[in-house]
Amino acid sequence: MENSFKGHDIEMMFTEIIGKLERIEEKLDESSYPPEETLKSDFIERVKTAEKEISKGKCLDFESMDDFLKSVEK
Repeated sequence: MENSFKGHDIEMMFTEIIGKLERIEEKLDESSYPPEETLKSDFIERVKTAEKEISKGKCLDFESMDDFLKSVEK
């Protein structure tokens, strides 16, 4: 069975992927978030509770991104 990709092709694909990831990282670095004190206290508590549950292994698992998005839309 013959490989459909040559080493050079794979290297070029990885180079392109890394370049895209670096651009995404730059965009994320540009994002700014409001100070925690500007958020509603009940929201902060819900986030902290969720973080604790996740660290204990209590979290939802989705088969696909579509399943996740359907859950969020509900």
